[in-house]
Amino acid sequence: MPGFSPQRDNGPPDPRGILTSIGVAVYDWDIRGDRLSWAPNAAEVIGLKDLAALGSGRAYANVLEPGSGTTRSDAILGSQARDEGSGVPYSTRYAIRPTPDRLILVEDTGRWYAGADGQPAIAHGMLRISPGDAAGQTHEGPGQRERTAFLRQIASEVAEAGRSKRPLTLFAIAIENLQSLNDELGFDGADRVVGEVLSRMRVVMRRRDGFTRYSGNRFALALRACPPEQAGIAAERLSQAVASIPIETGSGPVTVRLLIGAATAPDHALDPAGLLRRAEQSLAVAKRRNGAGFVHYDPEIFRATERPVGSQGAVDVIGLLNARRIVFARQPVVEAASRKVAFSEALLRVSGEGGRIVSAADVVPAMERSGLVPLVDMRILELATEQLALHPEERLSINVSPLTLESPDWLATLAAHLGRRSDIASRLIVEVTETLAIRDPEMARRKLDAMKALGVSIAIDDFGAGHTSFRHLRNFPVDIVKLDGAFIQNLARSTNDRFFVQTLIDLAHHLGLSTVAEWVEDEETAQLLTRWGVDFLQGDCCGTPRLLEEPLHKAAKVA
Repeated sequence: MPGFSPQRDNGPPDPRGILTSIGVAVYDWDIRGDRLSWAPNAAEVIGLKDLAALGSGRAYANVLEPGSGTTRSDAILGSQARDEGSGVPYSTRYAIRPTPDRLILVEDTGRWYAGADGQPAIAHGMLRISPGDAAGQTHEGPGQRERTAFLRQIASEVAEAGRSKRPLTLFAIAIENLQSLNDELGFDGADRVVGEVLSRMRVVMRRRDGFTRYSGNRFALALRACPPEQAGIAAERLSQAVASIPIETGSGPVTVRLLIGAATAPDHALDPAGLLRRAEQSLAVAKRRNGAGFVHYDPEIFRATERPVGSQGAVDVIGLLNARRIVFARQPVVEAASRKVAFSEALLRVSGEGGRIVSAADVVPAMERSGLVPLVDMRILELATEQLALHPEERLSINVSPLTLESPDWLATLAAHLGRRSDIASRLIVEVTETLAIRDPEMARRKLDAMKALGVSIAIDDFGAGHTSFRHLRNFPVDIVKLDGAFIQNLARSTNDRFFVQTLIDLAHHLGLSTVAEWVEDEETAQLLTRWGVDFLQGDCCGTPRLLEEPLHKAAKVA
């Protein structure tokens, strides 16, 4: 960037420190296994001592502020888009309450990848704290005042429910398919429908019950002295009052259906915010259950329901290898200036029954749990070197996991494949993750030095996520840094991302390293990156992943 010097008196800036200073933390979410992994600076950014308690999507849901916006889970699991092989971007804003006295607004962006069933399996994203919130200021978003006033209103009743065992049941209510009504009737027409829904609900409400509308399609109803066994009856009365007679509109009559999630104090929570959160979680389950208009919070049912359909069990890695079902697709990486293909990245795929292709998102987490990832990485190495031998004009990069690099067999296997053809090594790029650097920096340096001695190039993948310090990057024998796509996809609307990406580019060039920008989706972003000096571009704007057109060598069985 103009006027920016990558080296100062106290040394070059650390990407992790820059991320923290602009309130950004990167995460990976294994949706199928519900494991949430955070970059090391995330605790500092969010304002917690550590993030051990936020190690799953379910645990993270406990700090979400009900009604503050579309959650990450809803943005991903509720997406109607299809993953064509390069993932699907998502972006949303909501509030979190990491501590009882601190409410902060966040922007959550990233990309999810589908499994074999087409449903989200893995997400890689970035949490950004609003500047004012990072300083500890309280967020008052749309409906926040109404929600806060409502929670204050019922606070004494919730507390009394815990002392006297007089239960209070809280409903979180939404209108099903309100977005469709907006599209069909326009916002004015949909607002009139919402007004009629409110009028019908009030007819059957008791005077002593508390009620508020705290967002465009979120309503809260507090039913005093309502035990769990009576909640279903109350929900049915509300639903019938709304749905029994179609609502007249300028486009004709429409039938409106309510979705209701419920939670009861003291059984499910002992504070108003926690009770509303449980009701919101139940509402989210009702949305995903076709035909279930009412869901009352139940920890066991909730845990089972929140696990996405098609969750993985064990993967027969040996069987996949023996059946020669491990294959790869190539995604081109192009020169930024000329847009000519410089090399391609080999992306893991599994050939399923009937020619169906399974993406890495659906199998890699289970492969990692099995401990057999090194076998998969070595098969991809075998297929890649075979492709390079057959096509002297090609250059390929392959991804190698830290577990594989730690394997005593990796270097010998790499040397054996490269030894068969003297020209292959110079056309092979080995991509390693930043995680490798923090697992064992000394081991990483030895392994990377050995690979460089064999003639391959080394790339650091997903750079900028905050895992690796600048010192590690400087000390490792790296040729290429691939800038984390979570920062690239927001360049057009985020000045912080522009600053951070330009800083990384300057740092890399200061060290004589080439740069690849991932997740480049549009021409505007491509041109920005090109002007800033990025060497290579990768993303749908430059080419989507494609399977090999030619059959590959049939490998021998593993076992």
